Amino acid sequence: MRKILLFISLLSITSCEKVIDIDLSFSNENYVIDAKINKHVNSKSGVSEVLISKSRPYFEDNIAYINDAKVKIIELITNKEFSLNLMSDGLYKTEIDEVNEQSEYKLVIEHQSNKFSSIETLTKSSLIDSVIQGERSSLSGDDIEIVTTFTDLTQKENYFLFEFGDKGNLQVARDLYINGNSFTFSYFINKNEIPETKKLKVKMEGVNYNYFKYMLQILIQTNTQNGPFSTPPAPIKGNIINNNNELDNVFGYFKVCEYDEYFLEDIIID
Repeated sequence: MRKILLFISLLSITSCEKVIDIDLSFSNENYVIDAKINKHVNSKSGVSEVLISKSRPYFEDNIAYINDAKVKIIELITNKEFSLNLMSDGLYKTEIDEVNEQSEYKLVIEHQSNKFSSIETLTKSSLIDSVIQGERSSLSGDDIEIVTTFTDLTQKENYFLFEFGDKGNLQVARDLYINGNSFTFSYFINKNEIPETKKLKVKMEGVNYNYFKYMLQILIQTNTQNGPFSTPPAPIKGNIINNNNELDNVFGYFKVCEYDEYFLEDIIID
């Protein structure tokens, strides 16, 4: 009887095997546009940078940069135009001698039969009070604690994006319970992402609510690691539209924001 039961159990297990064919074909190429105007808190001038590429298959390493687009920024109060020049693959850049805090700024990109646009106004930022190396370590022991302190603006609602180094270590924050007060928080960064100079740049940008939501969704999707049974990432739509094709999905965002930055030096790595 035991032998019969064992045979039935094995039969049940093996009969569940099934070959699943996954369609990895890729046909829809969408534009990916990362655009911004950045102005330091203590400066009148700013810099505009626009990075343009095409979306790619999941297993494709090469990025299809767009190097033949026409890119400009328009200050809508005065209608003054700023043309962006191609600096490297997909990257267009120009300096803006004075960022008008009262004006809307319009991004205009023309490429082939497409015309993209977006309109934003400047979002103010606080100053970073201090950045120090913390004494705590992660459970793995591979991370270093970076302790950042800033004083929130007295406006009713403020949203911030923090960037630690230049390898995509991002953290969004809002002043839900700290309005107008000083706030300190910790961020753990992997030791391998600390520059050889032992010097780390911490950047804080003031962003609006829509960009806060946009970046929060990106961080949730990119940081989720639930294995092969997790929910597939969903497309995240930004604020850039294709004027010639409203149904076209354009990935990316155009932001206009102030920023402050702080350099933490002499980082100790065990």
